[in-house]
Amino acid sequence: MDLEQFYVFPIQAQLTSEKRRAIELQIDENAQIFEREVSYKWLKRGEERFLRILVDPVTVEIVFFDDRIECYGAAPAWARLLFTKARKSDLKERIEQVLLGAGFVAQQE
Repeated sequence: MDLEQFYVFPIQAQLTSEKRRAIELQIDENAQIFEREVSYKWLKRGEERFLRILVDPVTVEIVFFDDRIECYGAAPAWARLLFTKARKSDLKERIEQVLLGAGFVAQQE
């Protein structure tokens, strides 16, 4: 399965060990929402820092840059058919809540 870019979020702060722990806490606190087992792993390729999140059968990779976060995902064809506009919007909101809770973005007014 090839990764497809879902979202790009501009951020106000870079990834730090403190923010990494905050993201992990947010994932752990929100895992029950997905009604499936959620696992994650931090990776590093060169200067890029990745967070890979697995919610079977979907893989989400979040790439942290100094000024933005890019979200990619991959799923089998049958799972992509279930990924409606409403579900895409819901996923985006959940990711934004994690970024807000971890201090990457400010509350929108």
